[in-house]
Amino acid sequence: MMEKETKKGAQKTDIKAPPRKKKRRPVGLIVALAIVAALVVGYGCLTAWLAVGDKMLPNTTVGGIEVGGLNRSDALQKINDEAAARCQALSVTFTCGGTEFTVPGSELEIDGASAVSAAWQEGRSGNFLTGGIRYLAALTGIQKVTVDLPVQFAQTPQAILEAESHITNGMVETSYVVTEDKLELIHGTTGQAIDADALEAQILEEFQSQMSGAQPGAPIDVPITTEAPPEPDFQAIYDAVYTEPVDATLDKTTKEIVPSVTGVSFDIEAAKAALADSAEGEVVSIPLELTEPNVTTAKLEANLFSDVLGKASTKTTGDSNRIHNVQLACERVNGTILLPGEVFSYNELCGPYSQAGGYLQAGAYVGGATTPTWAGGVCQLSSTIYYTTLKANLETVERTKHKYDVGYLPSGMDATVYSNSLDFKFRNDTDYPIKIVTSLTKSGGVRYCNVTIYGTNTTGIYGDPYSVVVSTTQPKTVYEPSSSVPQGSAPQKDSTRTAYTGKVVEVHQRLRDANGNIISDTVIHTDRFDARDAVYLYNPADADLWGIDPATGLKTKTPTAPSTTPSTTPSTTPSTAPSATPSATPSATPSTAPSATPSTTPSATPSTAPSTAPSTAPSTAPENSTAPSEPDAEVVLPPEAEDA
Repeated sequence: MMEKETKKGAQKTDIKAPPRKKKRRPVGLIVALAIVAALVVGYGCLTAWLAVGDKMLPNTTVGGIEVGGLNRSDALQKINDEAAARCQALSVTFTCGGTEFTVPGSELEIDGASAVSAAWQEGRSGNFLTGGIRYLAALTGIQKVTVDLPVQFAQTPQAILEAESHITNGMVETSYVVTEDKLELIHGTTGQAIDADALEAQILEEFQSQMSGAQPGAPIDVPITTEAPPEPDFQAIYDAVYTEPVDATLDKTTKEIVPSVTGVSFDIEAAKAALADSAEGEVVSIPLELTEPNVTTAKLEANLFSDVLGKASTKTTGDSNRIHNVQLACERVNGTILLPGEVFSYNELCGPYSQAGGYLQAGAYVGGATTPTWAGGVCQLSSTIYYTTLKANLETVERTKHKYDVGYLPSGMDATVYSNSLDFKFRNDTDYPIKIVTSLTKSGGVRYCNVTIYGTNTTGIYGDPYSVVVSTTQPKTVYEPSSSVPQGSAPQKDSTRTAYTGKVVEVHQRLRDANGNIISDTVIHTDRFDARDAVYLYNPADADLWGIDPATGLKTKTPTAPSTTPSTTPSTTPSTAPSATPSATPSATPSTAPSATPSTTPSATPSTAPSTAPSTAPSTAPENSTAPSEPDAEVVLPPEAEDA
C-alpha cells in the first residue's frame, strides 16, 4: 500500500555514493628498493671485476710477504725480491754419523710464479655470487688469503753429498779399472745409504716453515736406508774406455812423427753377463779388444818417404823471364808434404800469377797468338807434376789441357793453370805422407824442370802412362798483308803465330806390378788440341809478286816473274806429317831418367821448295812446323783464350 503511494504522489530523489579517497604510495619502500637495486648492481659489478681483475685480494700474503692489492706482475716482483733476501738468511741443519751439516738458503730456488697464481685463485674460490663477499671479508680483515711460497732445490744440496761419506758400512757402487789388456769390474756391495729424497723433503718442509715466519727447528736426523749397488752405466764405461785407432802421421810444421794410437773397445753384453754372474765385492776381468791402426809409429818411421813414387823431367827453354817464372814456381812447390787424404793445389802454392806475386812477363797464348803475359811459363811445372802423378798412380782431382799441344811432354800429359779459374789438383790417396821435390837445373847447357814424388809404395804398383794419337790436323801457311813489310821484300814470319799440328789424343794409364807386369790399361781422358796455322806477313802491293790470293791468304795464284822474284815458295805440307791412323805403340816410353823431348814430336825440317818460286825468295823457305817452338810452349791461359 505504501509502495503504491510512493509511486503516485511522492517526488523521486537520487541518492549519490560518497567519493573514494586516493591511496598514498609508501615513499620509504621505494627508496629502500632503489637502495637494494643499487647494492645488487654494485655487488654484481664488484664480483665481475673480481672475476676478471688482475689484482690480489686485500690481506693476501705469500710466504709471509704482503701482496694484497697488487696486480700479479707486481706481486711476483715483490716476492722475488723479498724472498731472495730472506732465503739468504735461512738455513737448515741435519746430522749424519755424529756430524752436523748445514744447508744454506742460498741453494733454494723460489717458485714465485706458481705461488702468485695460487694466491690469486684462492681469493676467487667459490662461485661468482660469493665473490663480493670474499672481497669484503678480505677488505675488513675478517678473512685473509694466506699461501705458502714453494721452494725447491735445483740439484742435490752439497751438504747431503758430503754427508754420504759419513755413513758407516755404506753402500759401495761398482767401479772399474783399465789395464793394458783388460777391463776389471769391481762388483759393488750392499750397505747403508742416506735416503736423499726423504731428507730433501724434510729440509724443504723446514725451509717452508721458516719462510712463513716460524723459528728454526732442531737438526734433522738423516733417514737411513739399506741399498744394493745399482747396475753400472755400461755405455758410459764403454764411451770412456773406447779409443779410435789413429795412424801415425807427420807434423808438417815440426817434421816430427806424431805417434799412432791403438784402438780399444770391449763387448758390453759380455761385461753385463760377467758382472751379473759375480758376487758382491768380486773382481771380474773383461778382455779388451785392441786394434792396431794401418800405419803404426814403427811402420811410419821405417817407411817414411822411402820410395820414389814417380819422377819426371822436362826440357825448359825460353827467355830469361820464362826461366825466372819456372824457377820461382819450383821454389814454392819444393818440399811440399801431403798427408794421407790431403789435396795438392798448384794455385794455392804458386799464385797469384801477377807482378805482385813476383812473376815476370813471358809468352802465353792469347787469342791464338803468343803474347807476353805475367807468369808465362808456370804451366811447365804444373804439367810436369801432372805427368809425375800419373807415374806415381795418384788420384787426379782437377786438370785442364792446353789449347795447343805442348812440346815438352808426351801429348795429353799437360795441365794448364790460370788465376783462380783453372787449377791443377791431385790427392794423396796412399796410406803414408808424400813429399814433392821440384827444381830447375842445368846440364850440358840445357835446363830441366825436375819433379820427384817420394812416399811409401806398399803394393809395388806404379803408373806407366802413354798416349795414342788418334788423328791429326795439319796446319797451313797463310799470308796476311802488312804495310810494315817493305815493298818487294820476301814475306816475313810472324813469330807470335808459329804452326801447331792439331791432334786427337787418347791418354792411357797403364799400371804395372813390382815385377813390371801389366795389370791394367785404362783410357783416362781423350784430348783434342787445336791446329794453328803459320802466318807470314807481306806488303799488300806484292800479292801478285808472290802469287798470294788476298781473299784466302793462300798462294794459289801464279806469281809474276820479275828478276827479283824469290826462287822458293814456303811449303804447305810438312815432310814429317804424322799418320792419321792411331798407333798401337805408346807415344813415349816412360822412364825414370829425364826426357828432353817426347819421342813422338815430328821433325820440323822443311821440305825442298819448288824451283818455280820467285828468285828473290829467302834462301830458307817458311815452314809448317808440326810442333811448337820452345818459346811458344807456353801454358797460361788468359780469360779471352779460345780454349781452356
